[in-house]
Amino acid sequence: MRWWQLTVRVPSESAEALAALLQEWPEVGGVAMEGDVSTAPLHPEWGEWFDDSLLTGAEYVYIQVYLPEMTPEAEIRERIEDALTAVERSGLAVTDALASVKLRLVDESEWDSVWKQDFEPISIGRRLRIVPRWRADVDNASDERIALRLEPGMAFGTGMHETTQLCLEALEDWVQPGRRVLDIGCGTAILAIAAAKLGATDVTAIDIDPVAVDVARENVQDNEVSDRVRVRQGDLLTAVSETGFDLAVANILRDIVIALAPQAAAKLRPGGVLISSGYVDTQAPPIEAALAEAGFRVAQRRRRGDWLALVAVKEG
Repeated sequence: MRWWQLTVRVPSESAEALAALLQEWPEVGGVAMEGDVSTAPLHPEWGEWFDDSLLTGAEYVYIQVYLPEMTPEAEIRERIEDALTAVERSGLAVTDALASVKLRLVDESEWDSVWKQDFEPISIGRRLRIVPRWRADVDNASDERIALRLEPGMAFGTGMHETTQLCLEALEDWVQPGRRVLDIGCGTAILAIAAAKLGATDVTAIDIDPVAVDVARENVQDNEVSDRVRVRQGDLLTAVSETGFDLAVANILRDIVIALAPQAAAKLRPGGVLISSGYVDTQAPPIEAALAEAGFRVAQRRRRGDWLALVAVKEG
C-alpha cells in the first residue's frame, strides 16, 4: 500500500496548534514532530511522555503525517493551507510554512524498513532478551535467556528506552511464580509478556489507545502467553473490577503515575508492589509524595542515566 507523506516546517511556537489541527483529519492516524516541542504531547492521557530534558531548542519544528493514497493531492494541499491560515489567524506565526510543504508518495514498507534497521535483539537484565519478530528465526543468542518476541507497530515499548529496561529489570526481581500482575498503559505489552514468562499466571494489560490494544494482543499471541495475559482497552484502572493483585507496573508519565497511585493501591493486596517509571529523577519528589499518601513505601530506586524507576510496596 502507498501513502502520501506530508511534511511541513513551522516555527516551534506554532507546532502544537498545527499538529492538533492535523490530528483532527479523519485519515490521519498520528502526527510526528521533530525539533523543539515546548508544550504537552497530543495524548498525555495515553501515557505519551516528553520530558524537558529532551528539548532541542530548535527554532523550527518539522511536522509529518501520512494519508492514504486515495486522498486527492489537491485536497491535501488545500487542507494544509487552510490549517496554516487558521493557526495564523489565532495569532501564531507560520512564516514560510506553506512554501515548505512537501508531499510525496511512499510505500508502507519504506518507513517500516528504516526503523527496523535500528531495532536489533537486545539482552536485558539477567534473564530477558528482546527479539524483533522479523529477527526471531536468525537470532543466534548463545545464552538461555527468555525471549520476548516483539512487533512494535505504532505502539510504545520496543525495549530500547531506559525506562522500559528499568521496568523489565525490576520485574525480574519482583515477579514470582503464580503472581497476579497488572500492566497499566501497556503499549506493546512487552512488560505484561515479560511478567507472564517470568512466572506470573494471571496478567491484565490495559491501554487507552486502541492501536496499542491491537498491537498488544498480537504480541501476546505471538509469544504464546494468551492463556495468561488478557489485554483490555480502558483509562488507567477503570476497566479493572478485580482486586487483590500482587504487582502492578506502569511505564507512563509522571502526572499519570501521581493520579494512578490511589487506584493502584485499591487494586493491590497488602504487601503488593507497584513498579513505576517514565520520568527522570528530578521529577521524583511529587511522585514519592503521592505514593506515600496512597499508602506505599518506596522500597527501591533504579536509575539509568537521568531516568528513574521506583518500586513501592503497599503497606498494611
